[in-house]
Amino acid sequence: DLFEYQYRDIILKKIPPLVKQAKIMSQKYDVVCTNPPYKGIDDLNYKIAEYIREHYSLSKYDLYSVFIEKCIEQCDNCGFIGMITQQSWMFISIYESFRKDLIQKMLIYNILHLGPGAFEEIPGEVVQSCSFICRKIFANNYFSRCVDLTYVDEAQLKHIEYLNMLCQNNVERLYNVNINSIVSYIPESPFAYWISKKALIPFKKGFLLKKIGDPKTGMTTGNNELFTRIWYECNWLNIGLGMCNKKNALDSGKRWFPYNKGGGFRKWRGFSTHVVNWYNNGFEIKNHKKNGKKAASVRNEDKYFKECITWSAVSSYKFSCRLVNNGYIFDSGGSSLFTSKEYLKLIQGFLCSNIADYYLRLLNPTQNFQPGDIARIPVLLDEFKQKRIEIEKIVDNCLSISTTDWDSFETSWDFQRYPLLIHKGNSNTIEQAFYGWTAFAEKQFNQLKSNEEELNGIFIEIYGLQDELTPEVEDKDITIRKANKERDIKSFISYAVGCMFGRYSIDAEGLIYAGGDFKDKWKNENGQWKVRKIIKDEEGILIEDTWVDAAFVPDMDNVLPITDEEYFEDDIVSRFIEFLKVTFGEDILEENLDYIADAIGRKPSETSRQAIRRYFLRDFYKDHVQVYKKRPIYWLFDSGKQDGFKALIYMHRYDEFTVARVRTDYLHKLQKSYESEIKRLDIIIDSDVSQREKTNARKKKERILRQMEECMQYDQVIAHVANQRIKIDLDDGVKVNYAKFQGIEIPQGEGRKPLKADLLAKI
Repeated sequence: DLFEYQYRDIILKKIPPLVKQAKIMSQKYDVVCTNPPYKGIDDLNYKIAEYIREHYSLSKYDLYSVFIEKCIEQCDNCGFIGMITQQSWMFISIYESFRKDLIQKMLIYNILHLGPGAFEEIPGEVVQSCSFICRKIFANNYFSRCVDLTYVDEAQLKHIEYLNMLCQNNVERLYNVNINSIVSYIPESPFAYWISKKALIPFKKGFLLKKIGDPKTGMTTGNNELFTRIWYECNWLNIGLGMCNKKNALDSGKRWFPYNKGGGFRKWRGFSTHVVNWYNNGFEIKNHKKNGKKAASVRNEDKYFKECITWSAVSSYKFSCRLVNNGYIFDSGGSSLFTSKEYLKLIQGFLCSNIADYYLRLLNPTQNFQPGDIARIPVLLDEFKQKRIEIEKIVDNCLSISTTDWDSFETSWDFQRYPLLIHKGNSNTIEQAFYGWTAFAEKQFNQLKSNEEELNGIFIEIYGLQDELTPEVEDKDITIRKANKERDIKSFISYAVGCMFGRYSIDAEGLIYAGGDFKDKWKNENGQWKVRKIIKDEEGILIEDTWVDAAFVPDMDNVLPITDEEYFEDDIVSRFIEFLKVTFGEDILEENLDYIADAIGRKPSETSRQAIRRYFLRDFYKDHVQVYKKRPIYWLFDSGKQDGFKALIYMHRYDEFTVARVRTDYLHKLQKSYESEIKRLDIIIDSDVSQREKTNARKKKERILRQMEECMQYDQVIAHVANQRIKIDLDDGVKVNYAKFQGIEIPQGEGRKPLKADLLAKI
C-alpha cells in the first residue's frame, strides 16, 4: 500500500536517532558531573510532574534532587558523581528516605557546604547550595570530609576562604565525620556533619520535645487580603480579645480575632498585630472558593484560642518564639506549640535559649522552622525540672519586660499611655521626661540581656556544651527597644495627634475610640468635656467604667488642617502646642518646643514652631504610613506638590459628609485666606519698603499663586467626591477604603479628557 510505504520510510528515518538516544540514556558512566536545574515539582508541567511522582518517589520534591537520583542510576559501579545542588536534601524532613537510600548506595567522599551566595548571579538567601562528590560503593565506617563555608557571604570570598583552609590546614570549619553514624542517632537523619559527640548525647539520653509539647501548623486562609487585617484598621468593637475557646468566640458575635502570623526576630512577647475574620466559626473562610475549589486549609482547629508558644516559620536569622495567651488563632506562618501549664514556661525558656537555636540549626539549617523541626529537639526534662524554680522566675521577668516594651507604643492594642508621660516624674520638661524614659528602657534592656545570658548558662550546663557555646548575648539579639530621641519624639507627636482625634486621651488610659458612636466615648456635660474611662483586669473583667473630666478635648469635626502658615487658629500645629501646654505646662513651653524641634531635625534658620510646622507638612504622614505598615488610620487630604492644601482626618470617625466638610470649612476658607494674603503682599510690593522686603514679598506671592492654582484644580476633585457621599466600612480595611478616594476622574466637557487625580496622599 502506498501509504504504508510512505510511513515506513518516515519511521525508518526516525528510528536510528531514537535508538542512539536510548543507548545514551541507558549507558552507565564512570563519572557523572552536573549542575542540575532547580525547580519545585509544583512548578513543572503536569505530565513531567506525574512521571516524576511515579518513577522518582524519594526525590520527587524538586527537579535538582530528581537529577541526583538519575545520576546515581547512570553511574557505573565504583563510579563517581560530582554535583552542585541546593542544600535542602541534606536537612529537611521530606528527604529523610532519600538520604537513607543515598548513603546505602553511595559513599560520600566530601561535601562543600556553600550556603547562600554561592552564585554571584543570585544574591541573598534564596538559593542555598552544596557541592559534593560521592562514589557508588558502600562503606559503613568511612569518614567523609565536610567543609562549612556558609558563614562566607560572596562566591569569590568562598573560593578564597576554601583555598586558605587547605593551605593553612585550618580545621575549624573542616570536619571528618562518619555520616552513617550521625544519621542513625538524629531523628529524620539530617546530614548535621558538624555535630559534636557531646551534642549527640541528649538524643541518646533524653527524649524529643514532641513528648511534652505538640507543635502544629496553622491555617491558610486562601486569601489573606480578604480575610486578614492589621488590628488598627478594623472597627475596635468588632474585635474579640481573650476568647478561651471556639464557643466563646462564636457567642461573642465578633468578626475579628487575634491571628499569629509570625513576624521577624523577637522573643518572649509581641508581634500581636494581625486579626482574622473568624465570624460565625470561620464560615466565610471555610466556604471561600477559588477556581471552584475550597481555597482555605483550616488545620488543627481544635487548638484555636488556646495558650501557646508561637514562632515565625521563616527566618533568615536565629530562631525566636513568643508566649501567647488565650484568644489567638494561628497561621501557617505563625506555627504554634501547645503544652500543659506544667511545662509551658520551661519550654518557653528553653526555646528562647541559644541551646534550642543550636539544635534547630543541626536539625534543619535552612530558613524554615517547621513544627517537625521543633518536635525533634532533644529535651532533658529531668534536669529541667531540677532547675524549674530558677528558670520560671527568669522567664516571668523576661515576659514582663517584653510585654512592657511592646505595649509602650501605639501599634499595640494594649498600649495605655505614652512613656514620656509615664516617666516625666515631677518635671515639666520633655527633656527630663526623655531622660527618665531612657533610664527605664536602658535598665529593662540590661535586665533582659542578663536574664537571657543566665538562661543560656543554665541550659548550656544542663546539656554539657560549655566547650561549644557561651552564654553571652549580643545587644542586637535583645529584642526590646532602647530609647531613641528622634524616633520617640516623633512617636510622641503621633500620640498627640491621636489625642487630637479622640483616639487616645491623657485623662484615661488605653484606646478610647476606634469605631462605634463617638458620643459613647466623649461627651459635653454642662460645658465640661468628659471622656469615658474603662479599666479592666488582666482577665478582661471590668473594674471601672466612669466618666472623667477631659483636660484636652479632641477636635470635634475630625479635620486637622496642615498649612505652611498659620491660616487657621485650630490647625495641627496650634493643637499640638495646646497639647504641650496641657501635658507639660505653659511656663516652659518654649523650652519644650525647642527640644522637640531639635529632636526632629530643626534647620539652623528655623524657629521651633517653623520646624514643627515643616515636619507636619512634609514628614509626619510619611512616618505615619511607615509605622502603620502602609495601613494609615489618619488620612491626608493632599492637593499636590505645592502644598496648597493639606488636612488630616481620622479614618474611624469618617462619615459620608466628611469630604464636604473638608471642602467648605477648610479648603474654601484657605482659598480666601490666600486671596487676602495676596492683597497684603501687593501692598508691600507697591510700598516704599526695602528692595529685600519687596523681593521676599514677590517670591511669597508667586508661591501662593501656585498654591491657589493647585487648590482650584483640587476643588474640582473634592467637589466631585463630596457629591458622591462615599461610605466606608472599617472592616474592609484601609487598602479597600483608601482606594475609593484615589484615581478620581472628573469630566471636563465634551471632547476633553477627564481630569484624573487623587483626593488623598499616595501611600
